[in-house]
Amino acid sequence: MEKTSKSANTPAANPIDRAAKKSEKMAQKQAKAAAKVAPRTDTTKVYELGYLLVPSIGDAALAKEEATLKDFFASRGGELISSESPVMIDLAYTMLKVVHTDREKAKQAYFGWMKYEIETDQIVDIKKALDARASVLRYLLVKTVRENTLLEGAMTLGKEEKKKFARLSDDGEVMAEDDAPVEGAIELDKSIDDLVIA
Repeated sequence: MEKTSKSANTPAANPIDRAAKKSEKMAQKQAKAAAKVAPRTDTTKVYELGYLLVPSIGDAALAKEEATLKDFFASRGGELISSESPVMIDLAYTMLKVVHTDREKAKQAYFGWMKYEIETDQIVDIKKALDARASVLRYLLVKTVRENTLLEGAMTLGKEEKKKFARLSDDGEVMAEDDAPVEGAIELDKSIDDLVIA
């Protein structure tokens, strides 16, 4: 009868088994890395989510709420393309948010947006999660393109935006910010009138 030690027969002690396990782990790591850089399939689309958050959440919880919304996409395999943090804006009309028996009226809200590339079959789950979220006043989820569609810079909303609009004088002339008529506005109006088919 041949005596062998138990430790020599265990798989962990066998150098061949250790090498096999090591190469198996390495193959798993490589497969995970390849999956991360694998090209997207034909069922992925780019979506943009524009959302309004109720003003009662306050500035302190705003970052946490934004992270939760981003997690809706990330947990379902979405890839963040771009986003902008929510900013407080004045609403065009009062909106009502009903959660169970509580009603909250909002004349202001936090507006933010994010753009993701995600599998199309995940969108239904994201919509359900957004509908159930008490902090989301309204949202709009649309298909879009990957390219940047912003004209320039960060959002400027509210009172700053109102200053950018041209004003009209009593006789209908376009006024500059210094209350002087804009040069060329009359000629532009005449050329537009000539183009209009009567």
